[in-house]
Amino acid sequence: MVRVNKMPGERETSTADTTNDHIDLSIYRRLVKQFIEMRRYATALFWAEKVAVLSGQEPRDVYYQAQCMYLLGEFHRAAHTIRHHKLEKTSLPCFNLLLESLYAAEDYNEAYAIIQTVEVDIMTTSVNQPVDPGSGCYIESNSVFGGEENSRNELLASIYLVKGKVYEALDNRGTAMDFYVQALHKSIYCFEALEALVQHEMLMAWEEFELMHHLPLAQQSSEADAKFILKLYESRLKKYYELISARNGEEISPILNPDVLKFIKEFTARVQQTCSSEIQMPKASALKVPLTPSQFVSPAQKVLEDLKTPSFSLQTSLSRASSLIDATHRSIFDASSRRRSRDHDADTLVPLGECLTRVQRSTDLMAAEAEKCFYDCDYKQCVKILNNLLKIDPFHNNALTIQIACLVEDGDFNRLFYVAHKLVDRYPDKAISWYAVGCYYDMIGKSDPARRYLSKATALDRLYGPAWLAYGHSFANENEHEQAMAAYFKATQLMRGCHLPLLYIGVECGLTKNLELAEKFFMQAMNIAPLDVYVLHELGLIKYEYEYGGAATIFQCTVDIVKQRAKAKNEEISARWEPLFINLGHSLRKIHKYEDALYNFQYALLLKPQSATTYTSIGFIHALLGDLDSAIESFHKSLSINRDCIVTSTILKSCIEDLMDDATTIDEICSAALRDVAKNITANSRRVLNSDKFNGMKLKFDEEEEFANSNSDSNMVVEMSFDT
Repeated sequence: MVRVNKMPGERETSTADTTNDHIDLSIYRRLVKQFIEMRRYATALFWAEKVAVLSGQEPRDVYYQAQCMYLLGEFHRAAHTIRHHKLEKTSLPCFNLLLESLYAAEDYNEAYAIIQTVEVDIMTTSVNQPVDPGSGCYIESNSVFGGEENSRNELLASIYLVKGKVYEALDNRGTAMDFYVQALHKSIYCFEALEALVQHEMLMAWEEFELMHHLPLAQQSSEADAKFILKLYESRLKKYYELISARNGEEISPILNPDVLKFIKEFTARVQQTCSSEIQMPKASALKVPLTPSQFVSPAQKVLEDLKTPSFSLQTSLSRASSLIDATHRSIFDASSRRRSRDHDADTLVPLGECLTRVQRSTDLMAAEAEKCFYDCDYKQCVKILNNLLKIDPFHNNALTIQIACLVEDGDFNRLFYVAHKLVDRYPDKAISWYAVGCYYDMIGKSDPARRYLSKATALDRLYGPAWLAYGHSFANENEHEQAMAAYFKATQLMRGCHLPLLYIGVECGLTKNLELAEKFFMQAMNIAPLDVYVLHELGLIKYEYEYGGAATIFQCTVDIVKQRAKAKNEEISARWEPLFINLGHSLRKIHKYEDALYNFQYALLLKPQSATTYTSIGFIHALLGDLDSAIESFHKSLSINRDCIVTSTILKSCIEDLMDDATTIDEICSAALRDVAKNITANSRRVLNSDKFNGMKLKFDEEEEFANSNSDSNMVVEMSFDT
């Protein structure tokens, strides 16, 4: 009986001992994931490597081992681990991690070679391969990233994104843009693809509109989600246009005004008419300038030719991306909808209207609103928004870029000094930190250190367009036109959809008196930003060199835009537009519209009261109108502000001479002098009579002396009056 009872006991003890002698790898795999979530990457790598060894180098364990290496910054090591086990051609997650590692390691040529040799369409999303291919036994059936179809679309979007980054790093921006568009179509949630297209200024404003219009929102999201996503994505687009939800480019309204569409059409026609006039421009070769046009015309012409024949076609890219959309997108959406209807939490469901209201407090949308205010020259409102934003997130990258621009615009170099030092202390490896330092030195007039720090910013991130523009400004401030234009040319290549590089190239061409080329660049800038007042103002300055009527037309259009924007905001026109009204006044003066010119000069004086130049311009108009008295008065006011102005003194002297040559003026002076004599005699007589009344009889010699004095005073007054 005892043996019979012992036998089962011995058998149970043997089973328990067998269980205790085994290692459960699933426990260690969960530990690896937990350590990754806790950012304990070194610990996670230690156990991931052990699990990979114990499992016989199973693909999923090798993947997590390489991922830990990537998170530790050991990019080459992670890439070697994946390639050593030959997983890059069999698994999408491993291929994606390999490209990420090579890109992070800046080994772009190797990444390009792998892209050319690996075909992603035939690869699986799972890293779980059979232990023995002959046995047909699989370890697990689930993908590393969840559902098979769901993860495949997201993984393909991620792979297209990394491909785009690699091609962009190799200066193949056309192919890079194509991959970014494909990534965004494969997954509408791939925000990095949109950010690359928008932040790097790859698309024109109308192309961004087309991209938003063709996003497969209906296939990949519900109607409410589509509205929410579109709201977020529209905030990232260019601020040249106000409404993206319109169906075509003509319906986009850049100003909140009901008559703006009519105004845009009329305005465009007027500008094109002035630029297509048959008036001959002065030849640049006949003018004496520091640099000959041949030194920069060739690269400038090349830029213009590149703009006419772009290397990227959005329509082709959209067609290719649309062909990638299949039924899997719809099935994913249906599955998610079923899960929502079957198992939902009331706390996770937020009404769409409330979502759109709450999301306005997002720092990204606040930064987008600040950027819009900056482009509208509403710097006060821009700074107000930025102050609220930076209290929440003091190192928001887009907000800091706008803040630096506002500080430069306002000339607040003390605040910029503080911001630059704070960024360098905390983010010395970011381009924006050294960009801020370079802007500070450029603002205080130290060009050499400014160029050194801006060059460092471009070395850290050679795709950072603002640093290239500031680098060009540092040369332009010292009239080094050739070096400035070289920097602007580079910015043009990097910022295809931005009008600023074209604007600054046109300014440099104008300064070197190459008016024809300058006008072409300004017109190209207008194609991108049709109502940018700075472009229009510079175009008007070029027209002023050879056609005053066209210049007056462009300046008047620009003034209309400024007034409409101020009226839409219910604000007064800023004093920064004073030069615009001055230039309009001079253009009108040249075409003999003196009354209109006088109105604009007086308006400019309201914007900036203590301006000697404005007083001189007003005096000149009065002189041309024949009102010499008002002209002399204005010239005297001008000289009271700036007494060293030779032009004002010369014109004042001429006006006084013309006034003295007038016979009517002599008669008026004589009449005024005689009236003064009569008044003095009458006043003295009354004083004598009053003295007799109050003091009684006066002595005779006192009366004679008083009468003699009165005669002496009268003669002196007359003599002084005639001398005057």
